[in-house]
Amino acid sequence: MKILVTGAKGMIGSHLVTALLAEGYEVVGVDRAGEDSRSKMLSFFKADLADREGLCRIMDENGVDRVIHLAALAHTDGEPDLSWERYYHINVECAKNVFEAAGDRPVLFISTIDVYGFFDGKKPVTGKTRIHPVSNYAKSKALAEKECRKLSHYSIYRLSPVYTDEVKRDIQKRYYLKYPGIAYQIGKGSEYEVLNVRKAVAEMVDWCGQEPRNNVRIIKDDRPMWTPDYIKSEKEAGRARIVLHIPRWMVKCGYVVLRRALGRNEKTYLLNKAVYPLKSE
Repeated sequence: MKILVTGAKGMIGSHLVTALLAEGYEVVGVDRAGEDSRSKMLSFFKADLADREGLCRIMDENGVDRVIHLAALAHTDGEPDLSWERYYHINVECAKNVFEAAGDRPVLFISTIDVYGFFDGKKPVTGKTRIHPVSNYAKSKALAEKECRKLSHYSIYRLSPVYTDEVKRDIQKRYYLKYPGIAYQIGKGSEYEVLNVRKAVAEMVDWCGQEPRNNVRIIKDDRPMWTPDYIKSEKEAGRARIVLHIPRWMVKCGYVVLRRALGRNEKTYLLNKAVYPLKSE
């Protein structure tokens, strides 16, 4: 079986390509940068996902059986343009090109739990929970999900914040005000659902051997991140030299005041995630 992976040189994509090759799959990697010739089982193409005809040629000429669409614009540090127009082009229009090029081939689309938007701290969300995206990133992913659902064979995986053993910025921002010196802890601590890249990749590899179910799944680690444990390990490593302990009631009061003053927007959404970390079944 040949698996086409978009964003094959990215943080998740590079790990996924390695895992697929290790499992004996042939891989067709597509990315906008660089090349990769590590294996005879890997064909790598530098391509622009805006070129739908080019994508069709790559899939047809290489006998692709399945597609995993990872490539996206996220909250990337140093990106010069994070306008809605750019999010829409990369995350929606380019995704639509990938889906149309795939045709009847099964597609796994990688989305995000950010599509749920504000969480009230009560009933855990599921793949069937109604979504209310807030950020440009989440809104564009939600629109891409809508396009994906038009396919005959698809799966949508909404990933919790992904980290690697080397790169933990997606979880560090949940307990750091300023890395690596100043950390913060709300109340006795908070639980956040996060996702190690190894588990994310394992779930994607498993998908390649399953029949597509036209479903939506939330992918997360088996155990949530407990912030006091991470802060302790950071202090032992010589980081988090200052830890600010903030009463939970104070954070909740601040959230209520700002929410009433500013309404639902990206700033109050960030505070919502600190006060009511998302919980899923």
